[in-house]
Amino acid sequence: QLKLASFTANSKTYLVAGTPGVLVKLRRVDNAVVTGNRNILYSETTFASATSCVSSPSRQLDFKAPYNDDMATFLNNNVLNHGTDNIFTNAANGDGNNNNIERVDIIFTTGISSALPADMGFILCERGNNNAHDGFRIAAILSKNGSNDPTSFGAVKICVAGNGSNNGSWGHPSIANGNKQLAAYVLRKDAADPYLRVSSNVNQELGGVFFSLTDLGVAANQIIYGYSLIGPDGIANPSSAQLLNTGDAAIYPTGTTEAGGGGLDLISINTFYGTNQALASSMVSSFHGNTHYSDAILSWDLSGVANGTRIQLQRSADAVSFSPIHSYMFNGNNSGYFLDHPDKGRFYYRLQIETVARAFVFSQVIPLEFVTGERAFKVYPTIVQPGSTLTIENIPQGLYTAVLRNGSSAMVFRTIFNARNGSAMIRIPGKKLASGIYYLVFEKDGSTLLGSERIVISQ
Repeated sequence: QLKLASFTANSKTYLVAGTPGVLVKLRRVDNAVVTGNRNILYSETTFASATSCVSSPSRQLDFKAPYNDDMATFLNNNVLNHGTDNIFTNAANGDGNNNNIERVDIIFTTGISSALPADMGFILCERGNNNAHDGFRIAAILSKNGSNDPTSFGAVKICVAGNGSNNGSWGHPSIANGNKQLAAYVLRKDAADPYLRVSSNVNQELGGVFFSLTDLGVAANQIIYGYSLIGPDGIANPSSAQLLNTGDAAIYPTGTTEAGGGGLDLISINTFYGTNQALASSMVSSFHGNTHYSDAILSWDLSGVANGTRIQLQRSADAVSFSPIHSYMFNGNNSGYFLDHPDKGRFYYRLQIETVARAFVFSQVIPLEFVTGERAFKVYPTIVQPGSTLTIENIPQGLYTAVLRNGSSAMVFRTIFNARNGSAMIRIPGKKLASGIYYLVFEKDGSTLLGSERIVISQ
């Protein structure tokens, strides 16, 4: 699966800012052609080209994405090589790929905001032909109810069909500049069908268009709850109240054809992006990371953070999907520190700050490379009781500082020792050390040396 980690628009590079609590809701209105829960998807095949479909039931088609026959969950990701087909088309498609979807809501349930709204926003991607990507309209969701349904919208903005070479809105890089042609099959499942079935084949490329928060009319630090997409037809500039009524055919025509603007093949819609400047929130004064063999040493300083704010350190193997590795509630200490022990390879780190108002802000993303090899020194035993003596071997001669930190990165013990003949011994405190996991770090001449050792203290 191809995941969108970053892109460039208007000479700025945008990185993944997060997908906190995203819901995708398809607002269906039955029309003369389609009723019920029809799902139309496309998926990239493992074949070099998506040739015309073979009618024999013995023909097996292999795809790069796992099987999924629900459009809403199929859209709720930032994967580029599968998505939907003709999402706003109601009639006249020659392959029978007509939908009854009139609005798509992408809802960030906890709200999102930025102090730099011009540098944060959403990318919309589509599978299509160069110069022929489909138009749509978009509006920010300004408020929602307890069921996570929009209750008010910002002004409607327009994405013009086509790309910049013919005065459209879409960007469409060449294959030589990083684009990819997708060999894909379109799959359809009606309410009565047990599984998806193939309806057409396509060989097309990717296009994208970026809407910043400023483009959507969102002010600095204004909390919104995602955005909604509608087709390009219907009356111009509908109001917030009109957008809420999907049953109003003047706003949401139920006879939209593919040629009339309904052919959007939508992908990669659920992710919030920002520049490094925007991601380096004013709440994060600094965020640093260093590697020592298989250890990551991460430190940060915060500013203007209220007590009760949750701070979370997150790690990712692909700069897209982040998982928490350390979390704590802010209690007035602006400095943080953590030692991580990932596998070998390249990993990405960031801070997520969940404010008391339940909005999310993020730090910049730090990439760290963990080299093959092992630390030269050895520490034993590593499962001890308070007051135990630790032996250090294979450490160069010299004067060192040993620092013991707890699972919250706070320093609980510090001592200076002299290594002679490649070894040394230190004694950890006999009191005030609770049972748990600690990390032992060695420093020499003001710099952290070699790495760390995990110490388990049990009473």
